[in-house]
Amino acid sequence: MILSPNTIKNFFDELDERQIQQCGIDLRLWKIFDINDGGSIDFSNDKRVLPKYREIFNSEKDEYIELDKGVYLIKVKEYIKIPKNVVGFVYPRSSLLRIGATLYSAVHDPGYEGRPEYLLEVFKKIKIYKYARICQIVFFKADNTGIYNGIYKGK
Repeated sequence: MILSPNTIKNFFDELDERQIQQCGIDLRLWKIFDINDGGSIDFSNDKRVLPKYREIFNSEKDEYIELDKGVYLIKVKEYIKIPKNVVGFVYPRSSLLRIGATLYSAVHDPGYEGRPEYLLEVFKKIKIYKYARICQIVFFKADNTGIYNGIYKGK
């Protein structure tokens, strides 16, 4: 079952009422990073290497950015604290899709806390303004789950 906006708004430190939607919360763009080199991934995470990122946009300093076709890492403004019995899924806003871009996300596990990062893929040149509502997170009740304790907790 999808949790109601009245319940899930408590998972965030600060929200503007315009972010609260019928089934979820719109998340605002904070920063955009260019991915400079490759990384690696394995089963045990012993060989995991994240690429180097270069910040190319910050909503606190910049008015907008024009992005060329490509793949970028984005960080959202909202700090999220997911309870131990809840899981979150993120979807691109339809406006993002309509201008020629999409967003990819991993599952937000129970117990996750932090400012999430997502992969933004741009298919045609687009312009994004500071604090644009770029995606929506939807939360579901989760039974008998473990708690997230990975390297991204609190980031």
